[in-house]
Amino acid sequence: MADKLFPEIGVVHFNKKKGCRKLIVKVKSNNEVYVTMPWLYAQKLAEAFVLSNIEWITKQQQKRKDEAQKITISQKNITHFHDIEIVSGIDNSLRISVRNGLIKVIVPQNITVDDQRIQDEIIETLKTVLRKEAKSYLPQRVAYLAKQYNFSYSTIAISSAKTRWGCCNTRKRLIFSLYLMTLPFHLIDYVILHELCHTIYMNHSKEFYALLDSCCGGNNAKFRAEMKKCQMSVFPKFNTEE
Repeated sequence: MADKLFPEIGVVHFNKKKGCRKLIVKVKSNNEVYVTMPWLYAQKLAEAFVLSNIEWITKQQQKRKDEAQKITISQKNITHFHDIEIVSGIDNSLRISVRNGLIKVIVPQNITVDDQRIQDEIIETLKTVLRKEAKSYLPQRVAYLAKQYNFSYSTIAISSAKTRWGCCNTRKRLIFSLYLMTLPFHLIDYVILHELCHTIYMNHSKEFYALLDSCCGGNNAKFRAEMKKCQMSVFPKFNTEE
């Protein structure tokens, strides 16, 4: 089968396989896309299927990039409120401390920060830091925006969810993922306002989006497009120059 270049996702490899009963699309670790199809399936139909799933494929490619991303020794502002400093130690102990807005990592001698064990420990520390930041920042920010736009809610909770940035139940309880703190501040506000609008409309109706758009100064479409490019991981998605 012939490969085909799609501007948004790169080259897609098409392959027919006997015994295959449905189209299967996979994004490999190198971010290349492979499509397996039934033996008698027309490639034009497979190409149309790929086009209809561009958004999902690009999300998977971004997810692969995030998973491959590593924290380097030159990393600085790793969160909105914490910098990170990575130095080499003089013994075989890994030490990580969080104090006064600084995450300090002392890497064991003869081991680089690229070592997966070191990366895993740093990431676990970042999750703890992000949760603390979320518990400190989000309640007061929600209260501020709710007052500004005349919303009411019951309680706020922080979760470690990696499937949604936030949610609102019928009792007006707001739950936000700790990974929300990796977004730029304007998108944090956008997610908060999205959930606050759900205290009025528990759906995604035209009325809901009209209300959200009015709260966002007419930028709902713009912010929504930005959110679609964001994946949930500990790595910051805000400009380091902010």
